[in-house]
Amino acid sequence: MNTGADTLKVSKITKIYSDEFGTKRKVLEDISFEINNSSPKMMSILAPFGGGKSTLLRIIAGIEKPSDGDIILNAEKYLQPNGKLVLIPEKSPSLPWLNVKENIELACRLDTCRKKAGSVEINDLIGMVGLSGYENHYPHNSSLGFRFRISLARALLFNPFVLLLDDCFKKMDAVAREEMYELLKFVLTKVDTSFLLATTNILEAVRLSGKIFLMGKDPGKILNEINVSEDSFENYSDYGIQKYIKLIESAYDDKILPGSINFSI
Repeated sequence: MNTGADTLKVSKITKIYSDEFGTKRKVLEDISFEINNSSPKMMSILAPFGGGKSTLLRIIAGIEKPSDGDIILNAEKYLQPNGKLVLIPEKSPSLPWLNVKENIELACRLDTCRKKAGSVEINDLIGMVGLSGYENHYPHNSSLGFRFRISLARALLFNPFVLLLDDCFKKMDAVAREEMYELLKFVLTKVDTSFLLATTNILEAVRLSGKIFLMGKDPGKILNEINVSEDSFENYSDYGIQKYIKLIESAYDDKILPGSINFSI
């Protein structure tokens, strides 16, 4: 279980890439925000296509180094992955020659997981993500939603403070997305973990999040923060959600290229 005293600070993160000819491109600039135990359990980064959201999540997870700035977890710099900040990439990974339970158990081969998973039953996680009865199923021909459930259970084995989701639902059809939204809402009630979703879908961000960080591009930077009330979370088709969509649209006005964020319902 999390201690209740965890705090993640993303502090002035900047990322600059250089190509073989020495040309530099600033992808992220001076990004700062904080997640603690008083923050909403689900938060989103709404970013345009090419805005650097995947790079930002990799930096937060300790997979990639920033050019400047720090990721600080509990007053200490987070220099390499240790299971407290876990990333599920856009394409949820699974090994086709392993069954569902074996794919989830892969996490237990890592010391960072073994030290934390003693009180966590894999079968309980399998049930939580809706895979009971599929323990011996091989996922090689399964849907994106099915493979996301595997990745979610595997990530939760670490009992992370923050679970980072990199636009995981973008390529799913409408039915699968709805199922994943309901799954996340259910899982949020069962675990201590906070979730940070990076997405290009405005409706997804509003429906799932208690807070949305609006991110621009060239370079990627935080333009604004919007707090979303629970009534919009539950009643996404009503006037309330349209209010947030208009707020977000106006915040992005003239700041990003048209079509680089999905405003469709």
